[in-house]
Amino acid sequence: MVNWSDPNVMSLCSSVSAQVNFVCLGVYIWEYAQSSEVELALIRRRMPPRWPLLPYISGRIFLLMAIFMICWLGTASSPNVDCHSAFLIFAFVANGAIGCSSLNLMLRPFIIWRGWRCIRIFLVLATVGHWVFLLRVMFEFNIMHVDGSCGFMIIDHTQMTSLFIYTMCYDILALALTIIGLRNTRSSNVIWRTLRIQGISYVVVTCLANVVPAILSSLNLNTVMNVAFAIPSSLISTIASSRIVLSFLDLQPSGSAEPEEISSRDVPLTTMLTLPTSSIAGQSSGWGTDL
Repeated sequence: MVNWSDPNVMSLCSSVSAQVNFVCLGVYIWEYAQSSEVELALIRRRMPPRWPLLPYISGRIFLLMAIFMICWLGTASSPNVDCHSAFLIFAFVANGAIGCSSLNLMLRPFIIWRGWRCIRIFLVLATVGHWVFLLRVMFEFNIMHVDGSCGFMIIDHTQMTSLFIYTMCYDILALALTIIGLRNTRSSNVIWRTLRIQGISYVVVTCLANVVPAILSSLNLNTVMNVAFAIPSSLISTIASSRIVLSFLDLQPSGSAEPEEISSRDVPLTTMLTLPTSSIAGQSSGWGTDL
């Protein structure tokens, strides 16, 4: 039986976790470089700014900063480094990435149910609750120094478990309200099928990504294992939600020789959800096809 509280075991867990974080850094740098079309289009003014893109861009930047910081904090650092302040910044960007990843999915039911004030208020309250969990984890932590580095955050395992479970429930709620709302909305079959398939895929992926850290934090094996898989979970969730956003940049009705048409009644919904590339002057049709 492994004694998870043994200092040697905790040191080994710390070493493995640090290596996993560096792997995540390499994976995300590659992913970010491969999917930077939106940022480049906005910088070059080839795409008009749209508010639904704010959580998408913010979440990607937050996660990149978080992985860079956790890799730096896990290596030998100068004694002059204020580890608590550094971890506070890390907690902000890491939790911001989690919140923005889920918000990418929640924006759709918020737009779809624009005629139902009570449902939109409920969605706002659910979102506020999610960010309350994120903020609690952000501020309530201690630091465990490891081998001359800033080490790891010591977080109450019940808070970590609650955060992972709430995130899974929040994503499932967003998917359920999206599917229910679209069943009562006259919209293109292409949009309906894409939202349904990708929404289900995203929720399945993110739930699986959150199950492992939720189980480990609930078991409370040791302070390292409680947070060891938080970065891989955030990485998977952010990539999944980002790819969903990118896929709608090139969404066009397709299938038969006679494409399905979207009526003028659908314009507010489809323009907000699909972010069509027709608004990007000179943009090729390759956006989102590699996903």
